Amino acid sequence: MARAFTGPLCRFFAGDRGEAVTFVQGVEDWRADLQSAFAKDLVPQFAWQEDPEAKSSWFDLGDSGWIALRLFAFYAEKSDLELPDTAPALIELDREWREAADQKFGRSKYAHLLAARMWFPQDFAFTARIALPDGDATELGSLAVLRDQLRWLNARTFQADEDQIATWSSLDAPAGGPLIQSAQRGYAALWNAVEDATLRRVPMVVVEA
Repeated sequence: MARAFTGPLCRFFAGDRGEAVTFVQGVEDWRADLQSAFAKDLVPQFAWQEDPEAKSSWFDLGDSGWIALRLFAFYAEKSDLELPDTAPALIELDREWREAADQKFGRSKYAHLLAARMWFPQDFAFTARIALPDGDATELGSLAVLRDQLRWLNARTFQADEDQIATWSSLDAPAGGPLIQSAQRGYAALWNAVEDATLRRVPMVVVEA
């Protein structure tokens, strides 16, 4: 199961403890350190308001929606390969995926979807492995680029309009379920999260249970 979080990261790292205010300075210091690690001409200013009282939201991608969506996008670029019928329990069980992941999906049109787990509300072309304030690590991407890549994916595959995409939110995405149906559920939920984060100019994070 996966969920997408949108909001200030102090709210994300506080979790259920309800002590977001105690995380604000740590997140801001971490963001400044991260900014200094990149060349000034490579990235824009990482800027959003770390307000502990600001809204945060969660979007449920279903049991296999996140896995299915990324695998669907991955195979959409592989016309020489047959699309799997079902979503695997772990995406790493797919051999073709593992080989591409080792290369960081560098040649993919959907790299910010395939590789990243955290997205900042700025526009930059690359993804990068970063250390998080809590000691974990994740792949960082651009929310603006992810939004474009999701639109490209829809245009090249589903070709669904907004009304159709909205209906996908009610689809089941069971573990090991049909890949396309699960991918559609994952797409609808992730698209809603991206739109929310874009509108409010806040980061987004996908968490797998």
